[in-house]
Amino acid sequence: MSPRPLTPLPPELMGRPFSVREARALGVSRDRLSRGDVARPAFGARSPWPPQTLLQATGALAVVLEGPWAWSHETAAELLELPVIRGWTPGQRLHVMRPTSCGLVRRPGVRGRTGLERRSIVQVRGMPVVDPFATWCDLASTLPLTEAVILGDAIAARGASTGDRLAGFTPLRALADQAAKRVGTRGAPRIRAALALVREGSWSPMETRARLSFVEAGLPEPELNVEVHDDGRWVATVDFLWRQQRVIVEYQGDHHRTDRARWRADLQRLGVLQDLGWRVILMTAADLDTPGDRADFRARIRRALAMVS
Repeated sequence: MSPRPLTPLPPELMGRPFSVREARALGVSRDRLSRGDVARPAFGARSPWPPQTLLQATGALAVVLEGPWAWSHETAAELLELPVIRGWTPGQRLHVMRPTSCGLVRRPGVRGRTGLERRSIVQVRGMPVVDPFATWCDLASTLPLTEAVILGDAIAARGASTGDRLAGFTPLRALADQAAKRVGTRGAPRIRAALALVREGSWSPMETRARLSFVEAGLPEPELNVEVHDDGRWVATVDFLWRQQRVIVEYQGDHHRTDRARWRADLQRLGVLQDLGWRVILMTAADLDTPGDRADFRARIRRALAMVS
């Protein structure tokens, strides 16, 4: 016997996750909701596809969450497009926060949290997300110091942008003001230690790792992502700059090597900077791999800084 033809779902449900309650209200039978063309991403939810990305997973669960709630912790950080140690993969838990009075969300695949009444919320793709600063505090209280600073640098850099400030990102000075209000709260000493190392000009996790390595070795802090000009003409924006010593460090990611046009532009820019009297040191990820690699590279910088003419 051939299988029964599938009854099309109502147009209102096509191409998006939906709740069983919504489907039943539109006249869809329980039998139709159990057919193989409809995935079950969460209890009480259905979707045209099994979630393969964080946006799909959060979108599917959001249709069955009730009452005040927001994505928090690692889930919030990734939705806010902040650097996280490990991105979400299918089967990984999602972090959901509710007000303390509402209790924990208890569902398979969910890490329930409380305390939403003490946090601000922003909207990401139409979903409530704990704001960037509170997300940073929630994670910085448990992350290794370097990872906490990487996250803080990313928030501070985006807080310097008007568009991102409108989306809830906070300039560095405001970050410090908000952190001061958390004295006595859980993880406050670790948060303050990380915040003391956060800087506004870092544009990538690798730049933050490099800067922290320089500071750890006692090198003077460089300016970050600074424009270099010659008689008022823009020459380059460089990653790390020691102005008095006229030393520049440029991080070279793989894209600098594999993109031929980028490689040629880099060489041309390097030549112009050297002609202007700057000592330019190129850095790759390998220079930060091991303690020995870091020590050797920092020694190169130290020698260059000592060569003040």
